[in-house]
Amino acid sequence: MSSDPEIQEITISSNADTEILINEYTRDWMGEKEIKKCVLMKVEREKLLEAEYFRAMFGHGRWIESGSRKITLEEDNCTAMEVLLRSLHGTLDDMPLDSVTVAGTWYVIMSCDKYNVDQKGLSSWFKAWWEHQSQKRITIDNYIRFSRELMYPCFVFDNAPAFMAVTRKLVYGCVGHITEHNPTDILRMHLPPRIIQQLNAARGRLRNILHRELHDQVATILKYGSCECKELTVFEYLRELARIDVWPLEESMRSDSIKKMLERLRLFDEKKMRTYTNPGTGQVQPCHRCNKAWGAIVGRAANTVAKYFDGLCLDCMNLSKGLQSDGDRDGDYWKHNDMQKWDTGCRVKHGEPTWYFSFMGRREKRGLIGD
Repeated sequence: MSSDPEIQEITISSNADTEILINEYTRDWMGEKEIKKCVLMKVEREKLLEAEYFRAMFGHGRWIESGSRKITLEEDNCTAMEVLLRSLHGTLDDMPLDSVTVAGTWYVIMSCDKYNVDQKGLSSWFKAWWEHQSQKRITIDNYIRFSRELMYPCFVFDNAPAFMAVTRKLVYGCVGHITEHNPTDILRMHLPPRIIQQLNAARGRLRNILHRELHDQVATILKYGSCECKELTVFEYLRELARIDVWPLEESMRSDSIKKMLERLRLFDEKKMRTYTNPGTGQVQPCHRCNKAWGAIVGRAANTVAKYFDGLCLDCMNLSKGLQSDGDRDGDYWKHNDMQKWDTGCRVKHGEPTWYFSFMGRREKRGLIGD
């Protein structure tokens, strides 16, 4: 086994009177544990008492550390513990936002859970961290991974704008089934499964709307068309969609995202569609069903899909509220249906689809048979 790493020192408070040695471990390919990082953090004992864990440690003589001015904590993430301890001391602004990775935000959550610190107290810090990270220029593939990894922290830290942004990005940008990604080895940290279910349901809904909007006029021609130009019109329209790899839609979407499909629709060129010419007159056959502005039809379809889903709303999901004594979830459901003000009381603006998929994806109490 390699020798222990050099101990780093971090001053959390200028009035420090206690030292916390944090040993961070890693495991090699055989599963053997070894120290990865050691950090000595200088803190104020009084500030630590704001956390229940440390109050119990210092408040009872049964703990070895009760009367000690030096504490050793094992198997914690050093960066996450610095965030937690700085939050207790009010010195988080002294810590660069770039020092915390995406995985680091997960470890912060784990540290808060371990030491019984309310994660909501770090919501302002996470908001600043998110805004800083989201301004960076990254490729679309990296942003999809970034979004998959950020859903859970956004959810835990109750950041409604960020949660809406990453869930919208995934619905429009993912190829195939949407999943979250855990950048740590702590498997018990993940979203409630229904959230992932609703994201995939929203993506499926976008696909259905795109199919409907693209083929509604074609369906009308097939159902009611009696003109001589109907066969050529339908063939040319589908051929142009096939040229830009949007038809057949189901086949195209196996390997491409909704976003990619919408980008391709901008390449649709109705001038490439041949029109039926009357053999007798040599003129284009006048037809109110076939002589449509097909480019405008495709453009409207793309716009409808692009504006349909805003992402999931944490407030509609009631994730931060839970079961309130004065709440009425059934009444809430019918109230939204009647009022049709889908973002009433929400921190983010959105339409009906976001309310629907968010409401259906929230935690539910056990109720009547069939719930």
